Amino acid sequence: MSTNILKIRCKLFAISILFFLQMGTPLKIISASELYIAVASNFLTPINILKQEFELEHKTKIFISSGSSGSLYSQIINGAPLDIFLSGDQDLPQKLEFSEKGIKGTRFTYATGKLLIFSTNENLFKKNFPQVLLSNHIKYIGIGNPEYVPYGNAAKQVLKSLNLFNELSPKLILSKNVNQVFVMSYFGNLDLGFVSKSDFLIKNQKGKIWDIPQKLYSPIKQDVILLKNGKYKEKAREFLRFLSSTNTREKLKKFGYVTD
Repeated sequence: MSTNILKIRCKLFAISILFFLQMGTPLKIISASELYIAVASNFLTPINILKQEFELEHKTKIFISSGSSGSLYSQIINGAPLDIFLSGDQDLPQKLEFSEKGIKGTRFTYATGKLLIFSTNENLFKKNFPQVLLSNHIKYIGIGNPEYVPYGNAAKQVLKSLNLFNELSPKLILSKNVNQVFVMSYFGNLDLGFVSKSDFLIKNQKGKIWDIPQKLYSPIKQDVILLKNGKYKEKAREFLRFLSSTNTREKLKKFGYVTD
């Protein structure tokens, strides 16, 4: 066999291997039973409860990656092998939907969050909203970083609506996610914290909350979207159907979310 013929056969063999690898990738994804889900930090406790139910019913394993919506979005854009993204807002899933990272037509609102003010500082308990924000007993007010955290952006909207943002800016402590705001408030590191209602209902054993009128901030609509990595995973699509089911939506109401 001549050297040229051998080279040609080797090249054809290499091309055929690449072809079958490319053709085989979807088959491998379709048969995969594990799911990798990115979840905004405010939804971590609910997703862990839903995770157990789904795993039992569908004979699969779910791995959760949690953090601020902005940080998770950055991971997805940079190629993190995630199948589903449960954001704390609508904007980031919309961006993914119109990029190669998200699957068009799979995005929907799975819950709407509620923003509260929370404190364990007893000196503030008799104050009313919004006067409590101006108390002399306040040194530190916690909000999620508005650039990355949807609940932090909502908190900023509230302060701007009340014309207090500039006045209170020196007291603001920016956290990497809304869970961190609750924890710091709970242990007294903050005098006030803008937290999600779900965190208060799930974790609180002390403290006081103040309701914030919805007119002061845009509704915190939280969207989910199927990602490119999960496109061929039937379990991923089953999870989206599970998340949108009436049974799941009723459960989420108990965690402080609006699902209607």
